[in-house]
Amino acid sequence: MKIGRLLLKAGKQLGILAVLVAGFATVLYFGARLLLREAGKNLVSHPAPAGDYAESVARFEKLRLGEDSTVNPLARSILLTHGARTEKVIVFFHGYSSSPQQFRLLGERFYQLGYNVLVPLLPHHGAADRKLDNLSRLRAEELRDCADASVDIAVGLGDKVFVGGLSAGGVLTAWIAQNRKEVSRAVLIAPSLVLGRQAGSFAERIGVFLISWIPGIPFDLYAQDPEAPEYAYPGFSAKALGQLLKLSLATYAQALETAPAVQQIDLVTTKIDHIVSDFATWELIGLWRGKGLLKFVSVDFPKEMRVPHDMVDPAHRGQRTEVVHPILIDLMSAR
Repeated sequence: MKIGRLLLKAGKQLGILAVLVAGFATVLYFGARLLLREAGKNLVSHPAPAGDYAESVARFEKLRLGEDSTVNPLARSILLTHGARTEKVIVFFHGYSSSPQQFRLLGERFYQLGYNVLVPLLPHHGAADRKLDNLSRLRAEELRDCADASVDIAVGLGDKVFVGGLSAGGVLTAWIAQNRKEVSRAVLIAPSLVLGRQAGSFAERIGVFLISWIPGIPFDLYAQDPEAPEYAYPGFSAKALGQLLKLSLATYAQALETAPAVQQIDLVTTKIDHIVSDFATWELIGLWRGKGLLKFVSVDFPKEMRVPHDMVDPAHRGQRTEVVHPILIDLMSAR
């Protein structure tokens, strides 16, 4: 009898625990859905494509004028044109804390192949003083506007618009793939849609996510990078990373509801990259394919090749650009 009462009591406690867990899971689920829905609504596209080549160049010049004396000359936006509209134009988005210089060599190679090339400076990047406080002012809406404006300019520069982005630039590229039908092809290069297990501790990664939604949190400095080149910041702002993840979340939210606007999407990753989450990236790819994505190609560099997360910038230590650049060129040139 005593054992029976104990079992009955334990059963009741387990039942209460099960109800609590189920309730918490329900709140978490619907809370996440609400968060996704709001993110998707707040970061929609506002396209205003240029009418012709001259207008695109004029818009770029206006953009460059906005990069005042506080911007490092090495970090300014890049436009390489053949003086007229070309068959293909490519837009490259650099990584978080870096600058267009990261893509200069690869951009020049595409220019030599006949492309017009645009590499815009991301908002609040490229400051000459390289203080992380500059990055802390970044907002997801500014990243959205930068992505929109870059595609708007590219439309007047070529008949077919290609877009590629590394890391944070990969997030902008993913958002464009979801939203901008003017783009023929999008290439996500190690996109930082969600931070990986080597991007700080679990608590730090959760903190980065939360500060994008809760204003006034003083937590900011996230990591230092003493080896950063002179055209990049020597560290990372948690506040800016939180805003980047906000744009990523908006892309997921939109992908749950609608098919991607771009129907040819490529993904380039490397096995030794633990800064970003491949699992999360493939979740987005899965959503797109489930919505009828027509063409998808994946390139995943094996561990033995030792290709780093920043696989584009030749200034990066341990770089393998002699291997990566030709593959990216072949991938984007393939039909």
